[in-house]
Amino acid sequence: MSGNRRKRKQTKKILIILLMTVLCVLSVFYIFSLAHSRNEARQAEAAAEEAEQAASEAAEEEAAQEAETAQTYAGSHVIAHRGSAGDDELSFAAYDKAVEAGAKYIEADMVVSADGTVYVAHEDESKPMTGYDGYFSGMSDSQIDSLTTRAGNKVLKLTDLFDKYGDSVTYIVDIKYAAPRNTEAFAETVREYGNEKNVIAASFYPKALRAVEEAFPDMTRMYLCSDQGSFNAGIGYSFADIVCAPSSIMNADNLKAAHDSEKQFSVWTLNTEEEIKNAIELGVDTYFTDDSALAVRLEGENRQAE
Repeated sequence: MSGNRRKRKQTKKILIILLMTVLCVLSVFYIFSLAHSRNEARQAEAAAEEAEQAASEAAEEEAAQEAETAQTYAGSHVIAHRGSAGDDELSFAAYDKAVEAGAKYIEADMVVSADGTVYVAHEDESKPMTGYDGYFSGMSDSQIDSLTTRAGNKVLKLTDLFDKYGDSVTYIVDIKYAAPRNTEAFAETVREYGNEKNVIAASFYPKALRAVEEAFPDMTRMYLCSDQGSFNAGIGYSFADIVCAPSSIMNADNLKAAHDSEKQFSVWTLNTEEEIKNAIELGVDTYFTDDSALAVRLEGENRQAE
């Protein structure tokens, strides 16, 4: 009997050990399962957060692109007249202000030095711009480079603009004088930089635009009109792609006449909110302004994208 009890005790111990072992294994399995579940939950939570972050970033990027596209469209109607108004006109300070505002066109009046270099100035007489009593056409490059404007800015070369802004804008270059030395210097400078497609030649002088057409048959040309008579003549000029009228004759009839002649209708120079809104409502293609920031804002608020 004692032998049987020992066997039963041993069997009981073995069963207890086996049970404890099974319980331990189950406990370990449970712990690992719980840890795995928690890890999976954390991974799922992290994946959800990443997906949410990615979606948020994509939405922000899309919104930014839409805003940039809208500003680009708004700025595509705005020509920064000499960069902006005031003593800084025709300087980097003025052009930077216009470009930052979103204007896609910047206007530069051009004169030519005695050395044949194209400089950015409103007229040949240097006194209004610099205070120095002389003429740019009679000065060497070194003489002009030694001058500063009344606001303390350097007198820019056309190539200075090309170097700084590259193809981020379109340049409206106003050829102020029709003499061959001016049109030839313009053509040489543009050709040197390969900017034929990024420059619009503008002038009040048909002779100057004919010379540009001969040099660059594919370059866009803008005829600047001073009154109704010159506008009527301009819509018939084959060498003009754009007719630019003074604000005094900005009306639906002239816009229709330009478009019927397959020319763009542009206007100079609009600076008040009322004028700019009227141009937008009329459907003017482009216009010059001294206040690019105002114009771009009003364009964004009032002109519908085509």
